[in-house]
Amino acid sequence: MDPIFMAAVVILVGVWIFLVWMVWKKKTDIFHDQMEPKLAERRLKMLKTSLLVAGIAFAMFWISILVQVVVLVGIFGQPEEEGPVVFYIAFFSFLLFVIGTIGGLGIFLKGRREIS
Repeated sequence: MDPIFMAAVVILVGVWIFLVWMVWKKKTDIFHDQMEPKLAERRLKMLKTSLLVAGIAFAMFWISILVQVVVLVGIFGQPEEEGPVVFYIAFFSFLLFVIGTIGGLGIFLKGRREIS
């Protein structure tokens, strides 16, 4: 694995954990005080949805990796039909994790920006 890729994964997981902690502990207080309560609730709901999708995708990534390594390679000796399918599931799950985390970060930063 490329060290830059691994560093990017660690940073993304750290950002996701930080955002989940902020949403879990502080609720709508993560946004600035000038924001209307309805808008803050809507942004919080969008942020929660984005983080939930990213979390499910990250779990799906690890499950598909475990299925490929343990079940397909360990038990069946890498059948030709299932190998690429599991790889594509893992790839698109990781891509969805990246998109969900970056989208959640964008929602968070947009909500933190104060109105001038």
